[in-house]
Amino acid sequence: MFGFIKMIQKWIAKLQSNKRMWFTTIFLIATGGILLSTYLLISTTERVAQNVYENQTKEYELRLKSLEKLIEKKLHQVAIAFSQNNALIEAIQANDTVTLDQIANQFNTLLTERDNSSLNIKFYSIQKQNEIIRHSIISAIQTKNNIFGPEVIHDGIFYFFISPIIKDNQVIGVIEVKESIYTLKESFNALKQEYIFILDSKMLPNLSIQNREGLYLPLVKNFLLNNKVYDTKTQGYMADIDNASLQKILSGEHLVTPELYLNGVIIRDINGVDIGITIMGQTRNLEGGFINIAQNMTSQVVMITLGLIVSLLLFLF
Repeated sequence: MFGFIKMIQKWIAKLQSNKRMWFTTIFLIATGGILLSTYLLISTTERVAQNVYENQTKEYELRLKSLEKLIEKKLHQVAIAFSQNNALIEAIQANDTVTLDQIANQFNTLLTERDNSSLNIKFYSIQKQNEIIRHSIISAIQTKNNIFGPEVIHDGIFYFFISPIIKDNQVIGVIEVKESIYTLKESFNALKQEYIFILDSKMLPNLSIQNREGLYLPLVKNFLLNNKVYDTKTQGYMADIDNASLQKILSGEHLVTPELYLNGVIIRDINGVDIGITIMGQTRNLEGGFINIAQNMTSQVVMITLGLIVSLLLFLF
């Protein structure tokens, strides 16, 4: 051990006697140390930035679930209000379709005129059960339970709240309250976030010709984008998205582009069928956004490290 230390001391003394070799060795050691520190700093910063993106992905998923819960609560409240309407109960028992349509039309017209809302209500009488072909409504009748979830039908893509009307422990009818899936866009816009829903092409036949022709832009992997609903950077990006990028989103990974951060959640309907993907994200130009914070953090570490290298060079020469 002492021999090794003596050998090191002799080597240092020899270097010190040769000024050029001494400064060259110090420079190389210092440069190597700075480069190693730079690598460790940048790697650590990039890992932190990656963690920021991953945490944000989870946060978007939770935000979507929270917004869906709010929609469910709102539709449920509407269903409760109508289930306590005696005139409606009597009309359903009597299978009075004229009165049922009149009540529904009055409510839907009022909402459209006042709030320009996509919320809509419809009533079904159990006496016409043979005319009900949608599985979700039949399921609500058979189980006597409320059902909530998205569904693609002839006039669009909606969140449905289907509530059986029960009297004397018997289902006498069903209240169906629905709201367009695209209303989520307003909630995300209010938070200055991006939102897009892309439809699985296998669901297109469920839409009427009027509600599909000229509205949907084909994407890769058999997905469709309603280009009449959106006018955002995300819409422009998704219109030209490549197969590999969409596959990342489908795999539950986040996607970072020069202008956007995006991640997606597969949407399944009431019956458990995949109907599309909700894509959420943020633009880079959002002041105070997490993308800018992550990018600035990495850039600042690189600049500080470069400053240290320049300072070392100036000191040595």
